[in-house]
Amino acid sequence: MAGGRTFEPGALVLSAGSLPRATFRDRVRAAAAGGFAGISLWVRHDERDDTPEAERRAMLADAGLAVAELEALSDVLAAPATIARAGEREQTCHRIATALGARSISVVHGPGAPLDVALAADAFGAICDRAAAHGLLAHVEFWPGSRADLATAVAIVRRAARPNGGLLVDSWHLARTGVGLDAVGDAPIVAVQLSDGPLAADGDYMDETMHRRRIPGEGEFDLVGLVRGLDARGVTAPIGVEVLSGALAELPPIEVGRRLGAATRAVLARAREGR
Repeated sequence: MAGGRTFEPGALVLSAGSLPRATFRDRVRAAAAGGFAGISLWVRHDERDDTPEAERRAMLADAGLAVAELEALSDVLAAPATIARAGEREQTCHRIATALGARSISVVHGPGAPLDVALAADAFGAICDRAAAHGLLAHVEFWPGSRADLATAVAIVRRAARPNGGLLVDSWHLARTGVGLDAVGDAPIVAVQLSDGPLAADGDYMDETMHRRRIPGEGEFDLVGLVRGLDARGVTAPIGVEVLSGALAELPPIEVGRRLGAATRAVLARAREGR
């Protein structure tokens, strides 16, 4: 896989969604306390954070952390303008990558009419090409109900066929899609996010997704099997821990970081026991 900041295989990343209201400083402190190797950033957080870039670089360096995913470019795959030039949000991602370093850009799409796969692949290919110029990977994050659901996301990535492009596999969306990793086929997986939850959906999908995920190991998902499947495919991407939870969001960030780090390492240990 070409491009992208280097992380040790399977390194843990504290995803922005686990601390949706935390400051950059608190996010860094939480990740360090939890033994993470990096953090992901929501670009909308950056857009309202006036912490100087030099200060943020120093915080990351002092904590021994790196930036993984930059999230997210939304609803750009159906726009012909995406092929010609980077939009404002994409330019912000490039600026952050230049200032702080980063591994990848995430691309997501909302619900609605089906995507034109040819157009979407051209758009994603253009995003990948511009990302490569900034040393970044790019990935499509599928979710059920999205115009870029799993089957469509796989088709887009395959057709774009960029060396720095692939899929983001999120355990929550994969479980709710109701399929296993086999459905991904040979499409490259370049980013991973873990959370847990009940096997049966409970109410509105987006409400559950954004507010009611569970800590790895505290739900019913087969995360051990998922990790083993990713290992068997040779996926070496860092593992983002993305637990969007109203209950967690009320806790001190350092406590969240510690709980998520310990819980996820326990899941990984079970998955790799005896190896």
